[in-house]
Amino acid sequence: MAGLEGVIVVDLTQYAAGPAASRLLGEMGATVIKVEPFTGDEQRTQGMAWGMNYKSEFDDVAYDCGSFNKEWTAIDCKSPEGKEVMMRLLDKADIFVTSLRDGALERLGLDYETLRKQFPKLVWAQNRGYGMFGPLKDAKGFDATSFAARSGFVASIPQNNEHYEPGNSPIAFGDWNTGCALAAGILGAYAGALRTGQGDKVTTSLYHTGTWGMTCSIITAQQGDQHPKDRAKAKCPTNNSYPSKDGIWFLMCFGNYNKYCQLVFETLEMDPKYYTDPELNNLEALANNGRYVEVVAAMQEATQKFDFDELERRFREADIPFEKIQTVADVLQDEEAFANDQLRKIKYVKQGPTSQFTDDDEYIVTTPPFRLDSIGDPVLYRSRPIGYDTRKILKNIAGYTDAEVDKLAADGAVMEYDGDPLPPEVLEPSYGPNSKKK
Repeated sequence: MAGLEGVIVVDLTQYAAGPAASRLLGEMGATVIKVEPFTGDEQRTQGMAWGMNYKSEFDDVAYDCGSFNKEWTAIDCKSPEGKEVMMRLLDKADIFVTSLRDGALERLGLDYETLRKQFPKLVWAQNRGYGMFGPLKDAKGFDATSFAARSGFVASIPQNNEHYEPGNSPIAFGDWNTGCALAAGILGAYAGALRTGQGDKVTTSLYHTGTWGMTCSIITAQQGDQHPKDRAKAKCPTNNSYPSKDGIWFLMCFGNYNKYCQLVFETLEMDPKYYTDPELNNLEALANNGRYVEVVAAMQEATQKFDFDELERRFREADIPFEKIQTVADVLQDEEAFANDQLRKIKYVKQGPTSQFTDDDEYIVTTPPFRLDSIGDPVLYRSRPIGYDTRKILKNIAGYTDAEVDKLAADGAVMEYDGDPLPPEVLEPSYGPNSKKK
């Protein structure tokens, strides 16, 4: 068996962070059962808010981002019959993932304390906006608010100069990172359950993931390092952004200025004084004399003598870590990303009037940021309509008969999809260049 093959995950999540965590488990081989209300996960309605132009009935890239590799059912967990269905699924499950808040979980009887008594081996995992304690423990939290705004992330992006104006974090930036954090905690708890036979409670929050990402800033601020910053006053000049002669900006990352400044300055054909003068060639001196501003200005003057292509050639030959500050449009054409299956093309119908794609063309999606050698590039299966797999899940996982599923559907405890047949491309798996299972 490869990865998490044979592991059953019940997913009661909405929006992006929680669904991202269970998506990761699914792409490691787990069977992920997505439980939706009859109205569906609210993320099914959010494509336009992300900047999408159009969502056809079967082609919703914005929703697929958190929904690849799942099985689909809809259960009314508020009804006695629906709750019984949920409990039968959890009896077969290894992991339960939710993003509902504590009050809702308690009303549904799906809170940790309740389920721990009934299913002691179950790993119970929850994504939260804020932590389990403190004044905001029961507050509603989203990526933009709990992660981006509260953690100091958004306030640290603009330059601290006359042009300062806070902006917006890229949509769901914190959600995808929080999904990774929650998945890591789940795997740790599941490993423990395999050893001891006892499940565990796993929590993470958007706010906590935000402060984790801001670790360096939070530490340095306590020694007077101001945030937001001004790149013209970078304390480490070789760990900073600069423009080329033809106006292309790039980032260089040599935090060990003392060791590497000579290499950088010689590559840029700068005055030797910058690496021979003890007042300029080490960070300790620059911190005391404040001449890092002078060095940054000299470096910018030097970089603006060369077109970016020439700078790139020099930096690659000197093995200087740097990158052009790419736009999203640049990333969509980045050979490196496709070679490593970070980005993958999947067939979708045209997504809107301003789409760059023609009808029935390929769309570019992202893949998880890790690989298991036993699996290789994950096989991706697109999301399907609400309740699409209800009968299969209830029969194969929970042990219901067809007659029992018919009655549950008739009583309104579960819902089955009864719409048009799905287009073939929705059901076709997508393979990466190094997928092991084809």
